[in-house]
Amino acid sequence: MDARADDRWRGGLLAGLAVAALAAGGWWWWQSAPATGPVPAAVGSAGPTEADLDRLVLVSPEDGRVLAGPEADPDEPLVFHQEPGDPDATLISHTVWQDRSQLTPVGPTVVRQTSPSKGDRYLLVVSCTGTGKLVVSFSGSDDDGSDQPVACSGALFTVTLNSAGGPLRVRFTVTAGDVDLDARLAALF
Repeated sequence: MDARADDRWRGGLLAGLAVAALAAGGWWWWQSAPATGPVPAAVGSAGPTEADLDRLVLVSPEDGRVLAGPEADPDEPLVFHQEPGDPDATLISHTVWQDRSQLTPVGPTVVRQTSPSKGDRYLLVVSCTGTGKLVVSFSGSDDDGSDQPVACSGALFTVTLNSAGGPLRVRFTVTAGDVDLDARLAALF
């Protein structure tokens, strides 16, 4: 074989390998593309089961407060039910922050802050247990008010906050005894 035949042989082999690589890449691309057209129903989309009925809560369309429902584990997700076609129902978008702290009267005050836009709505949910007395105060909302005492019996204290446009601060202080705090701020639609 002469030099030109070797070059043609190598060139042909290289071109064949390039075509094979392109074909394999095209096949992979086609296989990994998302499905189009009608999608089959998801498994388990039939709605809540009997076990879920104990965890259902009702959210007030006025202010986003949880109106009814059994006590829930804060680590367990809640099932929110909205009637179809109800445009006034308030739904929680996401949790902005969550705080679980043990507070004492001599310990530091817990202050949580977020920087929302003017008019953003938030739902503050606070629960505490212990022998102390918890006081919640907030600033940066249209509803800035006096300190809110919270009974540390494990019951939920909820308040809707409308942002005034600056930093939204929530402060937790204890006036007597020890308190286990569980608080979260959730953004509302």
